[in-house]
Amino acid sequence: MNPKGNQTARRKDKSKRSSLVTHTVYVDRKRTTVRLEPVIWHTLQGIASEQEVRLHDLVSTINRNRIASSLTSAIRAYVVTYLIAQAPPEALPRHLFS
Repeated sequence: MNPKGNQTARRKDKSKRSSLVTHTVYVDRKRTTVRLEPVIWHTLQGIASEQEVRLHDLVSTINRNRIASSLTSAIRAYVVTYLIAQAPPEALPRHLFS
């Protein structure tokens, strides 16, 4: 096997790595992992802090109320919905209100 070939393959693998970051959370006392973009994760932490709830409790609530197929999708939808609700109406695209 050619060592240089392995190095090239590893470099290609690194370039294909996801920007998602894995985090461990407890959903209704059960440990699970979610893979989210850092901006979504940080925003979720900020929402939990603003609402004065533990992150695990917020994620558990999101999980119980989700209609999305996965917990990560439900978290993303929750964050976007929360941010839209906080934004002044004039800052939002008109199609959101039709």
